[in-house]
Amino acid sequence: MHQQSTLFMDSPAAAPSGPYFAPSSPKQQRGSVSSFASRQSHSSSPSSSDNEDEDDDDSLRNRPSLHQVLVNQGRGQYNLDNFGAFLQSQFCYENLAFWLASRQYKLCAQSLYQSVQSSAPMFTLHSDTAHHLNQSQSRAFTDLQIKMRAILETFVLPSSPHEINLSDAVRCRLLRSVAMGDYSSQVLEQARESIMDLMKCSSYPMFIETIAAKRASNAGSAQSTTSSSSSTQQDNSHLHNGDGSSGSWRNKAKHHFKLVSKMLKRNP
Repeated sequence: MHQQSTLFMDSPAAAPSGPYFAPSSPKQQRGSVSSFASRQSHSSSPSSSDNEDEDDDDSLRNRPSLHQVLVNQGRGQYNLDNFGAFLQSQFCYENLAFWLASRQYKLCAQSLYQSVQSSAPMFTLHSDTAHHLNQSQSRAFTDLQIKMRAILETFVLPSSPHEINLSDAVRCRLLRSVAMGDYSSQVLEQARESIMDLMKCSSYPMFIETIAAKRASNAGSAQSTTSSSSSTQQDNSHLHNGDGSSGSWRNKAKHHFKLVSKMLKRNP
């Protein structure tokens, strides 16, 4: 797009290999689920012990926060894949894709900064201090810059393919910071918090209500253990079935980042 010549004057010429957006799978984050596994469900009804598992208890205390879902610490149907599929069905999965991509960028930026501090203490993740880096460190910083460009050109720039809903002030501040050469771990933080607040106020309550409504409907129509099991399977299929696959929103995001990579290679 025509804006990039003024926004990314200090951007590198080479595109990185492979997609930038690669959310961790649930298996990679299983260790963080322990805080949930330690909880015990204390229902006021003695019949609650007959439930198949604690996930059947839909009380408020058993519902994870939005942040817990985003870092894949949710239990049962309150997990990242289900939330992503729900957002896709509501045509707003770009909010989740941006949140995950910006979080990944922050982790990459922090990792680079910490790894070069002993040999290049003057480096501040700003392009003006890149001359303190050696050749391999410079390549890592180049990769980080291109990750930022991909995020901006996918989600942030006006009329970008998956433009997110940011205020003019937040958008302009972010673009100005990058145009001035700032690639610090905090550069996307305000935009990420803004999108987090947006999901917290709109999409996440709807996601919770959808699960609760389906459970209530299944419980009311269940006639036996067999019919209850069948209803649960239907419930899961509805939550996962955005366009036929529970991971389709992830695949779309990865696919678009590959397209962005090709575009950057043509127009450095």
